[in-house]
Amino acid sequence: MRKLTREDAGKIRVKPDQRGGLARGIFLTMGIGEIILLEPKDWKRKRQQPRTYLLQLERETGRKWKCMVALDGSGWVVERVG
Repeated sequence: MRKLTREDAGKIRVKPDQRGGLARGIFLTMGIGEIILLEPKDWKRKRQQPRTYLLQLERETGRKWKCMVALDGSGWVVERVG
């Protein structure tokens, strides 16, 4: 256990308690203009693609994301646009 400064704590990504998984926590903490590569090993929902999930999250939160499939098969490129 160690003490953190506010700056150090601000750099750590966290997810809301009892709600969703790792991907949801990352999506909700993304800043506008921030881009991530979501790898298939990190996406646990087998019956739902990230784009569909992000559209649902947009309706819930009012934030907007742009999701594109990487052509080399490495996953999805997700950008927060609003």
